This record gives sequence, C-alpha cells and structure tokens, in this order.
Amino acid sequence: MTALFSCVAAAQPDREASIIEAGDDSWTGILDLSRYTFRDLTLYWDNDGTVPNLIDDTDRYYTNANGIELSFDPHLNPALASRLAISGEPNQRFGVGIALKQRIFTPSDITLTNPAARDHPYAGHLDLAVSFQRADDTTHDHFGLNLGITGHSSGSEAIQQWIHNSFPDEQDPLGWNTQLPTEPTINFAFTRTWKTKPADIAGLEMEMLPSVGFDVGTVLIDARTSMTLRIGKYLPSDFGPASLLGHKDHTVRTSQSRTRPDGSESNWSIYAYSRLGASAIARDIFLDGNAFAGSRSAQREPLVATFTFGFVAQYESFYLGWSQSLQTERFDLQPDRQTYGSIVFGCSFEW
Repeated sequence: MTALFSCVAAAQPDREASIIEAGDDSWTGILDLSRYTFRDLTLYWDNDGTVPNLIDDTDRYYTNANGIELSFDPHLNPALASRLAISGEPNQRFGVGIALKQRIFTPSDITLTNPAARDHPYAGHLDLAVSFQRADDTTHDHFGLNLGITGHSSGSEAIQQWIHNSFPDEQDPLGWNTQLPTEPTINFAFTRTWKTKPADIAGLEMEMLPSVGFDVGTVLIDARTSMTLRIGKYLPSDFGPASLLGHKDHTVRTSQSRTRPDGSESNWSIYAYSRLGASAIARDIFLDGNAFAGSRSAQREPLVATFTFGFVAQYESFYLGWSQSLQTERFDLQPDRQTYGSIVFGCSFEW
C-alpha cells in the first residue's frame, strides 16, 4: 500500500464529518481505529551539551533524550463524546497520542569505569507512551500510560557509544557495565491544565497556563505543579508548548491552532514563554534503582524545581520550538544544578 504524506494548512471537513456520523455509540467506540485521522508528527531532542543547550557543555545526569510522537483525532461519536467531555461547555475536543521515547542518564564523570557508588547511576529507558486528552476552551486533561524497559535492552548504551565514537572530541563513556539492569516498567500520568483569557499588552497577547498533575508507577511517583506564561503574536489555541518530559496537546492540529484576536485564522504564530515547576518525588527509578533487581542508586532529593524559558514559532503546518531548562539538584551529592536544552519540530499531515 502506498501512502502519500503532505504538509497542509487545513483539515478535510467532508471526510471528518462522514467519520463522525458513523460508528459504535458504546464505550468501545474509542477503540475503533478506522475512525481515527492523523493530526501531527512531532520530533523531540533534549541534550545537556552545546546543541541545544546554550548555557553549559556537559555530559552528565539527564544527558540526552529523543522521541517521536504521532497525534490523532479519534472522531468520537456524539454519545461517547458527551460521556467523555471535560465539561458542559461548547467546543469540546479530543485527541490521542502515541510516542516512542528514549532517555539516557550518566554520572558526573563518564571516563570512570567504576563511578562513585552514590553518584548518578548509568541508566537508560525506552518507552512506548499512549495518551488520551480532552479539552474545552479553558481546561485540558492529559491521561498517559507508559510501558517501557530499562537496561541494555533500552539501547541507550549503544546510542551514546555511537554518538561519542562519531565525534573525535567526545569522551568515551566507560561505565555502562554498571548501568541499571534490564527491567520492564509501567507508569501512569495525569495532568490538568487551565488557560486564562489572553490579555493585550502593547499589541502582544499574554496568557497564563497553570497545571497540576501526578505520576504513579515503577518509574516515577510524584505530585507536580507548574505555571507557564507565554506572550506573543496570534497565540495558538493549544495548551502550551510541547515537550519530551511533558506532553503535546493532541486535541488541536498545528495547522489549525492559531487564531487572531478577531476570531479569524492566522497562518503563523510566534511567542516566548517561561515556566516554573515543582515536583514532590516519592520514587525515581533513575536514582532509587530498579524495583525488582539489585542496582546502583543515589540519595534522591524529595523536592525538585525546574525553570524553563523558550520560543515557539508556527507557520502553516510547521512547528518549531527551542527551550532551555535549569533544574535544582536531584540527588544529595550532585554538586550543582542541571541544565539542558530542548528542540521540538512538528508538522501537520494528511493522507
């Protein structure tokens, strides 16, 4: 079967309307994949080196992560949409996402074959993340289920060795034989985000997006909150910038998410944002070690704060974001805060 992909600026209303009219009115309707249409493709890259980290050039702790994510419109029938709606307000919308993500963690000195016992352990994690989202104009819910694996099977050692061998100036990571052992993982995440009505400041729009959430599972157990402030021209109707460690808004297509103050659609958007978040952490597998096998560990800090600032630009079907994050110490022997940069690229597709 041949599939033709093309970046577009609008959806296909006739096809979507026909999908909405058909289908099962029961709860199993959400499992009818024939009703789904593709919204966005998103690529993620986090790194603590010079690209994309502009503050430091390091190779330690949360050192690299990559991800690819697909967004879909499930086209819920009216009966099921009414049951799952976030509120009784108009403009209810839904989205489904599926992502493959890999994260790599290393100690402070990767040239040691036997890192210090209480330093950050070598750790790799590969996970498949499935999410369901619902939203109206002011509130957004994200429900996520992550199934993954740690250890050699995550491919993290092979990826880091390949990258470092490809560039002559990179140090060879020598301690991967001490990494967390292979273990399957499961985690559930929930986040609720609110959005204020945009305010006009010298011709620019500004809005705040507070959020609360939690994670529970074998990887991470925590409670978290954050406040995002963004300001720019033609702010999109989504609920904030996409991120690998957070999530993307799947309930709106990139090419349809920009609205001018008069209500008309714009084909571009640009904004700057800052986010301050805090987490109370009861478990972190990358510091506490494996749940079902002996492994290295470090003394985890129970409270961690993260400050992020960045920029997002959208044109037609394309999305490009860059951000810089500064994070307080995550374990007791960590000498100073962690910094890392993030690049996100996305595009709306149809076929």
